[in-house]
Amino acid sequence: MSSTPLNSETAAPAPPRTKQERRDQAERALLDAASRLVARRGVDQTSVADVGAEAGYSRGLVNHHFGSKVVLLQRVARESQRGIVEIIDGLTGDPLELLVGLVRSYLTWVAREPEAARTFFALWGASLPEESVVREVFVEFDRGIRAKLETYVRSGQEDGTVRTDVDPAGAAAAITGMLRGTAAQLLVAPEAFALEVACTTCEQFVRRMLAAPGEARR
Repeated sequence: MSSTPLNSETAAPAPPRTKQERRDQAERALLDAASRLVARRGVDQTSVADVGAEAGYSRGLVNHHFGSKVVLLQRVARESQRGIVEIIDGLTGDPLELLVGLVRSYLTWVAREPEAARTFFALWGASLPEESVVREVFVEFDRGIRAKLETYVRSGQEDGTVRTDVDPAGAAAAITGMLRGTAAQLLVAPEAFALEVACTTCEQFVRRMLAAPGEARR
């Protein structure tokens, strides 16, 4: 005959979730579902009904939380940018080495988190049409990214590690374009070239473009 030890404790039942907690959970599930579908199918092939079904809810709940597919896509677009922002904010070191290090961190993130990267690139691609509903989301994002890179270039010029004849805005645009184009190729055809080769080559481009005399030989 079994008996319960006298010192055993019975776990108290979890308190019922509040209305706000249930709302937050449903909203999170819908955003995650939309992100997965955009990565898998693209923007045009993802409907509100698809998102509701993917998350285990009805289409009506999607409209209840977000009001429209436009608002949902804008939210997903902003969230898709988080990984890149975290990469840039997490970089340390002197300005030149920080900019060189950005290359490997960015491309490694794409290889490590392909679904998140596909969501970002699918939505960024959808921002190209002039009347795209997510265009302003990416205009604002890209402006902020380039501004940060410009700051690093200027800091490097001040400490003597970056050439003074380099235009900070032009360098920021070039680095952003190189990384975005290389990352897109890795996502579309990862077998086309090795990640390590891409990282090393792009690092060399950044160093040779920016490094002051003496720094480029490091």
